[in-house]
Amino acid sequence: MRGFRSYLGDFEFHAARVVARLTGERVVIQDDNSARGMADLRIEYSNRPSAYVEVVADVEPAYAQMTQLVLGDQEIVAPELRRVWYVTLAKSARLRSLRPTLMRRLQELEAAGVFLEIVQPEGSLAVSAVEEVRQLATLGVVQLTSRWAQPGEQPKALLFPQGVGGPARQDWPAFNAWLGEFLEAPKRGDVRRKLAATGAPERHVFAGLTFSTPWPALHSLSEDYDSLPDQPPPLPAEITHVWAWASPIGRCIAWFPERGWFDPRAHWSTA
Repeated sequence: MRGFRSYLGDFEFHAARVVARLTGERVVIQDDNSARGMADLRIEYSNRPSAYVEVVADVEPAYAQMTQLVLGDQEIVAPELRRVWYVTLAKSARLRSLRPTLMRRLQELEAAGVFLEIVQPEGSLAVSAVEEVRQLATLGVVQLTSRWAQPGEQPKALLFPQGVGGPARQDWPAFNAWLGEFLEAPKRGDVRRKLAATGAPERHVFAGLTFSTPWPALHSLSEDYDSLPDQPPPLPAEITHVWAWASPIGRCIAWFPERGWFDPRAHWSTA
């Protein structure tokens, strides 16, 4: 339940389901924190030794914390307003300072006829000619727009965490570079140690890309594309297989040494 309520939901369970659907084998979520150094998943092959999988997501703690706070109380109904406001917050947003003053600032904007009906370029709020807009920017608001409330709809503010962005271009070299750095990073030392300790011939990492991941790598797994990397991933010696999923809205691809890169959805063994 703790995993289900987290920023990515129960990512470990979703990863196990993907592995099971591809392999057609029994996949056990085995790491219940009852023992140190236990790998997250075990693939119980029927005709060869079991494989082990470590599931890890690229989530920056500050961003994850802010996202949890925002999504946990995303909609603020405000009868004192006349419009529906869309408020996008940076990962550095000071929510404790922002929430008590947000409705008052939005009321002041409405009273002044400042509706911001067209989304402004990022960074423009901080240099706005309107003082209330600049003050919201200092509290971490990076985008702000509004519309009239529809008949029967309550005026409100809707909070959203800031995502990432950049050129709409697939960049497999950047993806592979990010993947290698991610897997080799000191923070993944425990992941590598746990896999090595299994002594298994197959040692998988299932990596989740999120809005914390650099744009070129994340966007390369967009559903807008269907190609695959043309180079093998740079894997540490402890890792033999790798999966990468831009969860929950992008593609999942995998690399196995005997087959190279492939799209698991095109090779399901089970429904």
